[in-house]
Amino acid sequence: MDDLRAGLPFRAEYRAALGLTPGRKLLVLTSTWGPHSLLGANMDLVRRALAELPHDEYRVLAAVHPNIWYGHSGWQVRAWLAPYLRAGLLLPAPETDTWKAALVAADAFIGDHGSLTLYAAALGVPGLLGAFGDDVVAAGSPMDRLGAALPRVAPDVPLGRQLRRAAAARAGDERLAAIGGLVTSRPTRAAELLRRLYYERLELDEPAWPAVPRPVALPLPLPAERYGPVPPPMFVDVRPEPDGTLGLRRHVAEFQGAVTGHLADPHLVVAEGDPDGRWAGAADVVLGRAPGPCETYRSAAERVFAAHGGCWLVAFPDREGGAGCVAVTRDGGVLGGRWEEGGAALGFGVAASALYAVAGSGVVSVRVGGAVGVLRVG
Repeated sequence: MDDLRAGLPFRAEYRAALGLTPGRKLLVLTSTWGPHSLLGANMDLVRRALAELPHDEYRVLAAVHPNIWYGHSGWQVRAWLAPYLRAGLLLPAPETDTWKAALVAADAFIGDHGSLTLYAAALGVPGLLGAFGDDVVAAGSPMDRLGAALPRVAPDVPLGRQLRRAAAARAGDERLAAIGGLVTSRPTRAAELLRRLYYERLELDEPAWPAVPRPVALPLPLPAERYGPVPPPMFVDVRPEPDGTLGLRRHVAEFQGAVTGHLADPHLVVAEGDPDGRWAGAADVVLGRAPGPCETYRSAAERVFAAHGGCWLVAFPDREGGAGCVAVTRDGGVLGGRWEEGGAALGFGVAASALYAVAGSGVVSVRVGGAVGVLRVG
């Protein structure tokens, strides 16, 4: 706890090391071991987190207890979570301290009756309980009190809404502040007091340098997952915002399950060549591969329309090498979308969704996660 608190001034550095871009939030899923743990009792929460939280607004990290890794093997843990890893789930190895950096960097957590849940709550991170071993927690203990104070994840309410409620309630919750204070009775002094005790028992002189809590080390880059040339299908919600900006929220299509209301009226974006036939007839927008040297945009689009019966718009990357796109509609119309201010990093897939949503030509501001770009349509 002392090390975690010592790291709080360096939260920005931990976030950068974990690959969090400005405006993106970090949700930490914490799981202890056993049948009552989050992974043992409610692994579907991993899917829900990646399905319901906008892909560009959240990163999700799973801090998994070493007993799970060593009880089932690293191969098995990664096999269980393989689809989620391909979609961007962060999974630190058990021998690292990355989980500590993640708790300091976190914007929210979903946990169980493991100690990481108590550490996160003591740091002031808002959170929910995804599972809880009521029968294995000592009555009256800090963890027992935390189990009574934290809200449980509801199966039929959008996860994002539940996390926002938890954040709003956390600021004024004196119960959680009091429970967090029970983690240690000697804040910042654990290293000093424990070292003194150890050396007294060993009948040795203590080292001359002070024993002080030190900030958690910056995590090394997490191993990158292998990925194919076809980006995952996405449901895209487009909502005009009060300032006139077009807000895009993208959700991984593969993980959508029971409807909780997190998607209003999305369109489905699929890449040309996606091997999963489920999406071919359902796609509204297809991200086409660059036309060949003898093809026009219209002739390339005809090929794509033939393979995707429900598609209305096919978008191609700009031949001039920009991040914008050229789009062809099923009725033969051709639209161009070119990023101007701050939009190049958003890519041609976001431009395609914006073209699908707007009518006519002009200039539109597009917000995706914490990034805003200006798209010239014409």
